[in-house]
Amino acid sequence: MKKIKIAQLAPLWISVPPRTYGGIELMLSLLTEELVARNYDITLFASGDSATSAKLISLTEKAIWLQKGLRSPHAYISAALEKIYRYRNSVDLFHNHFDFFMFPLCLSETAPILTTLHRPIDSISAQAYKAYNKIKFCAISEDQRQSADENGIPMLGVVHNGIIPERYIFRETPDDYFIYLGRINKEKGIVSAIAAAKDAGVKLLVAGNIVGGEEWNYFLHEVQPLFNEENINFVGQLDFNEKVKLLGGAKALLFPIDRREPFGLVMIEAMACGTPVIAYRRGSVPEVIEDKKTGFIVDNKEEMVEAIKKIDIIKRIDCRARVEQNFTLKQMVDKYEKIYKKLV
Repeated sequence: MKKIKIAQLAPLWISVPPRTYGGIELMLSLLTEELVARNYDITLFASGDSATSAKLISLTEKAIWLQKGLRSPHAYISAALEKIYRYRNSVDLFHNHFDFFMFPLCLSETAPILTTLHRPIDSISAQAYKAYNKIKFCAISEDQRQSADENGIPMLGVVHNGIIPERYIFRETPDDYFIYLGRINKEKGIVSAIAAAKDAGVKLLVAGNIVGGEEWNYFLHEVQPLFNEENINFVGQLDFNEKVKLLGGAKALLFPIDRREPFGLVMIEAMACGTPVIAYRRGSVPEVIEDKKTGFIVDNKEEMVEAIKKIDIIKRIDCRARVEQNFTLKQMVDKYEKIYKKLV
């Protein structure tokens, strides 16, 4: 039986898998490796510092965000499009994870293009999605599909992100701290997390990365001064093993997201370690967290403070079970396979 040939198109900002931050890249790495294991013929188009058992075609020497002082990052993307375009008749399907950057591939006859939307949909991005009617779209949460419907964007289906729970060490008994893990920017809610921890009188570890001048400006002026507060500790970027260790040791992950969150991979990573999540009621949060069983869904800082104080009522084994039952790699790839077969 002929192998189905699928080209996975990665964002070029971060390597696959990511060294530290990178939810899309982590998910894409897991997807690619599982598809290879299922006997698909997979080509990964990504930065040259990526690692995969699939065929890797390098589009940049290394991930763009690692190239300090780079003045024209979008020139790499323009060149990448031409390189990928050469393969338009050599694969059965393009699976695009690089958003609208890859859409020009459909302007001539080519293999079907499936785009997983990993980011929130706003009015400007919606214009791009609707301008290319040959592109097929997939959402990563029911809330994101609803957002797409509101903007007139048809979806082929919903595929929740999935992980391998066995790679996350379960901790029945945590240490005496809470954790924030994510990009250090305004929409991720870092200032709200620090304020809630301070008001609750608990220790907070802050882990994450900063990208670009705007985020650095926000960090230096709005966030860094808060690290002088007692019990607020900044630990910087974490590799995978460090992430699992600190997530597992936390009493809870604070996730005061300030956007319509399309999924929130860190929430299932925390729960896989047995760590509950306290999150704002935005986007996909109610799909991921079971309120009062695997964490708390709150509407403001004051409610987050109250949730912090009663976190011990959550059974950590229920958090792990939530991931094992709903957010595994197998479940994710099974659903993608069904979509692939519709398109090929």
